[in-house]
Amino acid sequence: MSIFIIFLIFFSQSIFAQSLPATNFQATHDFINKMVKKHHFSKTELVSIFSQVNLIVAEKKPKSSVKKPKPKTMSWDEYRSLFITNSRIKNGVEFWKNNLEALKRAEKKYKIPQEIIVAILGIETNYGENQGQHLALETLARLSFGNHRRKNFYQRELKEFLLMSRENTLAPLLIKGSYAGAMGYGQFISSSYRYYAVDFDFDGKIDLFSSPVDAIGSIANYFDKHQWHDFGPYARPITLTDSQLKYARSSTNKPKKNAKYWRDKGFSIDGDINNETKLAFIKLPQDNKSETWLTYWNFYILTRYNHDNRYAMTAFQLSDILKQQFNQTNP
Repeated sequence: MSIFIIFLIFFSQSIFAQSLPATNFQATHDFINKMVKKHHFSKTELVSIFSQVNLIVAEKKPKSSVKKPKPKTMSWDEYRSLFITNSRIKNGVEFWKNNLEALKRAEKKYKIPQEIIVAILGIETNYGENQGQHLALETLARLSFGNHRRKNFYQRELKEFLLMSRENTLAPLLIKGSYAGAMGYGQFISSSYRYYAVDFDFDGKIDLFSSPVDAIGSIANYFDKHQWHDFGPYARPITLTDSQLKYARSSTNKPKKNAKYWRDKGFSIDGDINNETKLAFIKLPQDNKSETWLTYWNFYILTRYNHDNRYAMTAFQLSDILKQQFNQTNP
């Protein structure tokens, strides 16, 4: 190793040591060594990269005079109103028209309905408009090397991020995403980018940042790999008695028991549903009374993208509206 390279490593590590708490510096140093040993990264390059990001997490967030509702606590009506809007529906129909060929190909190859793909892209980034303004590397590094309760998860995602950047010839210091490290049109985390993203426009690279066609194929592939049932149903409203409400979950509820099982328990399951069809029940919190829904396998698969039942229901309902609007303008 040349004297110049040794000096560069020492100088960059000195920057670490001066700008970080000792625990953060040691964690970053250990991570770099692991990436060099296991994945054959250049230590000089990684030290240089990490010396250019701010790894110090502020002790307190600045106070805001405007109180915003928190997605985890807002009612179903409030949550739904964030995403099912006239402007988003209009943008969705326009996106569908502009990317019709790619959506048709994705539907044919993966058996994922076009409207579901369009709805997901609308919810996630309003068709690419809001991909996030946070430096992804900085976000993941802060979450990995601080005191975050899920730092082990984020450190794995940081590893995947660096591998993703190298595999797709992306500059890691220029990539931006959400406050939690999700990126691109479909807001994939790093591991999902590596394992589910596809080159759907056949240009030799996977680009979820500027290629809506790659994003379309990648979302379809994601659902397909999570065992989507071809063109199966999602959900329908159901009225439950007080004693039956205990089976309706506010969180993700995987269908495990079939319709016959629920009929034998006294549930009023619609007659057109086959006895062997597996079902689950969810409740969506309202201000006064929760909505209750019977859900199928594909609804559960929607929650693999985001584990919030309100997210899956929003995707289902937005997709239905988008399909109606698209068909009206494209008879």
